[in-house]
Formats: sequence, C-alpha cells, structure tokens
Amino acid sequence: MKIERIISWFNKTNEELLGEYNIDHIDLDILKQIFPSKEEDPLLYDPYTIHRKEAKKLQPYLKDFTFELEKFIYQIDCFQL
Repeated sequence: MKIERIISWFNKTNEELLGEYNIDHIDLDILKQIFPSKEEDPLLYDPYTIHRKEAKKLQPYLKDFTFELEKFIYQIDCFQL
C-alpha cells in the first residue's frame, strides 16, 4: 500500500478543484508539526485546511509552488494508491 499526500487547491467561488501538487518529499514528522494530528488520525489521512500560518511553514519545502491564499482554498489530502 502506497500513500500519496498532495496539496489540493480550489476556486473560492464554486469550490471547483483547480490543481494538485505532490508533497511526498516532505517527511510525515514535519507535516505533523505543521498540522497537529487528531488522536483518531495519527498518520494525517484526513484532509487538513491550509491557512496562512500553515502555508508559511510549508513554503520552504515547496520549490515550484507558491500559495495564493487570497484567490484559492488549499488543503492537504491523502490518498492510498
């Protein structure tokens, strides 16, 4: 079982999915520091909304990606492949 984590972003008006960016290169322990996991979700399988605070912490790990929080809604998603 392979797990893939991505940043998804959505149109603020109609919540249409606009894109995805793979973040498998970011260690789970780092993500858990940025998004404190719930007791029932220790491996961050649930979606987590990315607000300004989280975006600022994630940005150093993202080479070709910049958040535009004024335009889009962002979240971390996890999928089993």
